Amino acid sequence: RPAGWSIAYRDLDRLLVDAGVGKLNASGYDIELSQREPAHERPQILFAFRSTPLAEPATSAIRFPAAFPHRLPAAEWTVAIRPRAGWYPLSELATDSAILVASVWLLTLVAYDVTSNSRRWHAALEASKERLEKSNGQLRGEIELREDLQKSLEHARYHDAFTGLPNRRYFMEQLDRGLRNARAKRGYRLAVILVGIERFRLINDTLGHTAGDELMLQLTRRFQKIASPAERVISRWGVDQFAVLLDNLYSIDTAMTVAKMLQGAFATPFELRKQRVAVSANFGITCVESGLHRAEEVVREADIALSAAQPEKGRSIVPYDARMRDQVVSMVHLEADLHVALERGELRLLYQPIVDLHTGRIAGAEALLRWNHPVEGLLTPDRFLTIAEDAGLTAPITRWCIRNACEVAAAWSRRLPPDASFYISVNLAASVLGDPALADYVAATLDETGTPARLLRFEVTEGSLISNVGSAQELLHRLHRMGISLMLDDFGTGYSSLSYLQLFPFDCLKIDRSFVSRIAADGAGGELLRAIVQLAASLGLRTVAEGVESQEVAQVLKQSGCGFGQGFLFSRPTEAEAVLQRLRAEHKDEEPELIAESA
Repeated sequence: RPAGWSIAYRDLDRLLVDAGVGKLNASGYDIELSQREPAHERPQILFAFRSTPLAEPATSAIRFPAAFPHRLPAAEWTVAIRPRAGWYPLSELATDSAILVASVWLLTLVAYDVTSNSRRWHAALEASKERLEKSNGQLRGEIELREDLQKSLEHARYHDAFTGLPNRRYFMEQLDRGLRNARAKRGYRLAVILVGIERFRLINDTLGHTAGDELMLQLTRRFQKIASPAERVISRWGVDQFAVLLDNLYSIDTAMTVAKMLQGAFATPFELRKQRVAVSANFGITCVESGLHRAEEVVREADIALSAAQPEKGRSIVPYDARMRDQVVSMVHLEADLHVALERGELRLLYQPIVDLHTGRIAGAEALLRWNHPVEGLLTPDRFLTIAEDAGLTAPITRWCIRNACEVAAAWSRRLPPDASFYISVNLAASVLGDPALADYVAATLDETGTPARLLRFEVTEGSLISNVGSAQELLHRLHRMGISLMLDDFGTGYSSLSYLQLFPFDCLKIDRSFVSRIAADGAGGELLRAIVQLAASLGLRTVAEGVESQEVAQVLKQSGCGFGQGFLFSRPTEAEAVLQRLRAEHKDEEPELIAESA
């Protein structure tokens, strides 16, 4: 080979090494090894290039075959021979010798490099494998986390976060699917039941929102036992409502059966904050036998039926009727009018005397609310009190009644002899029993109107106490300490009448008209009536019978020991002045005429 040849190469760490074969000079060649990307074809291990005077520098490439036992960063190494200065013809021997020398050195150096660095390569490969396995584990964990998150988001999209029941969105989609089936299949039937919990707001206000939440959880568990079949979907519809979808019904009568089963879930009182609380509900039902309805229309019909429920009249489960739509429109208009009724002076109080059955003299009078509607005429409370409750107007209306009753009582006391004995009773709605400021308002009103506390009484129904035991107990005890007498209205129709007589400072029991009507109808109920009167007497309580409409009934009541009666026999609800005139006549020892003015 020509003098002054040398080989320069880059090892696997890319460090330039000079393994000279002789010394470089101006007429010699440099041999350079450099990495290249793998070729598509599998080349020979050595390729010879023959230089000519006008050719490019001699180059050759060594490529390792696929079966080469060592893993290298690249599969191709190139040998390049170039002149250091000038260009001149090379003999074939010189060129072949140079290439041969380069090839020998290349193989020697690669073998050395592979042997000396095999441990480092192995460690690097193990580290890479460990990092890859760790990355794969992290990737699998991330994928599982994303899948769980996706499932959670999907569940949250269609379920109530608190109870876990399907929410309104899910219910409406299932209802829409059922309506599509009704359009496609002849005879396909479905029904929707809306369940509205009565006085739920009072439970929250009096026992706290924790108690309200616990009630919803207990109801959820009870409902799920009833609504387990696949054809039924029970949904948390609102704060105090549930919705039940009955799909693919065999008969529409099934809807009424299921509603009664749901009603049975309220038969047992609920344990709320260590108290047994009786809760009731109303049910609105709508049935669909064709797919011509839209989902929103079906729900609206069930809601209309729910609003038409009248539990006090035994109508807690109400199927939808087309005529109800007009009633709902009327209720909407009444609510709008009720908001301004107080400002316009449209509310008024009538008074119905409460008579001593033994003397026939007036002992007091119950203040009865009426609304003198500009279009509808004189409306009784059953037409608008529910609307007032829903509109949040019960508290201001109750305060208005208290003030007007106090003004009337004060006026009567000024026009009657000082020793005249009478009182005016005012009904307290369930919602105001949780008003902590009511006692202060009553005290201020008595003072402002100059009304002695003995002239004012409050009537409270058993039903209103059910969800207000704690707060009602505090309020009624405060009122009683002020000298105001308390009457338990509708006695015998609630859940825990006897326990209420121990918890609350009642002075009088009003016997519900349902017992009195049995006496009037067939003479039955006398024994039960006497038992109630004897119970009251043993507790030091007076008794007033409601709904007395005949002398025969009055005589039975008198013989049973009942002290007082109220009803059309003695007077219909009438104006305050008419009652006053009768009171004045009685205290002048004049023979009074029964007031028969009709409201």
